[in-house]
Amino acid sequence: MKSMSNTIVVSCKTPSRSSKVSCMLSENPTTKMEEYNIAMKKTMRNPYEYHHDLGMNYTLITDKLIVDSQPQKPEDIDHLKREEDVAYILNLQQDRDIEYWEIDLKSIIKRCRDLERPARDFDPDSLRSGLPKAVSSLEWAISEAKGKVYVHCTAGLGRAPAVAIAYMFWFCDIDLNTAYNRLTSKRPCGPNKSAIRGATCDLAKNDPWKEPIFQDMLLRTYQIGKGN
Repeated sequence: MKSMSNTIVVSCKTPSRSSKVSCMLSENPTTKMEEYNIAMKKTMRNPYEYHHDLGMNYTLITDKLIVDSQPQKPEDIDHLKREEDVAYILNLQQDRDIEYWEIDLKSIIKRCRDLERPARDFDPDSLRSGLPKAVSSLEWAISEAKGKVYVHCTAGLGRAPAVAIAYMFWFCDIDLNTAYNRLTSKRPCGPNKSAIRGATCDLAKNDPWKEPIFQDMLLRTYQIGKGN
């Protein structure tokens, strides 16, 4: 296990295997990972990469919230429970993400309380529509006060940090830009800020009783950093 600032790297010795999901993939696991990173850079337009071969690479965002890439084996969950007092796992992956990396999800969720709020990878519209339910699940799990909540997608660079940022924005009285900068300063990544802003607008439209609250959030966000 290696520690760098707030980010913890847990090595995974289990070799990854190749599979077919929606496109033809190389039998070489390294090439497969490169293909994923190329797709991520192209669609998300950021320089970050996912290193599946290094295992978990988690970051403590608050004293109750961890953001990371996907757990790969049951022992990862054992580590999180033992070393980090994790009580809940919030999984943002779709089934095809798990199949792509051939993760044995059934053996993993037997070790933890697993909450699933899937969103399509590299898709800001899917993220936007899924944020309210995902953040609601996160807020519920944190409020249970049974331990930390571990939020993950595949790489921990898009969907998972976006949910954590939206949670801080909506429930912790932190404006969007501050929440975004706070998380990305701890965990370099490029979650879609526009998707979070859009989900905030959607909540205001769908629930008139909450409109003044969310409109105030949006106003403070644009005042601090319009155009980000």
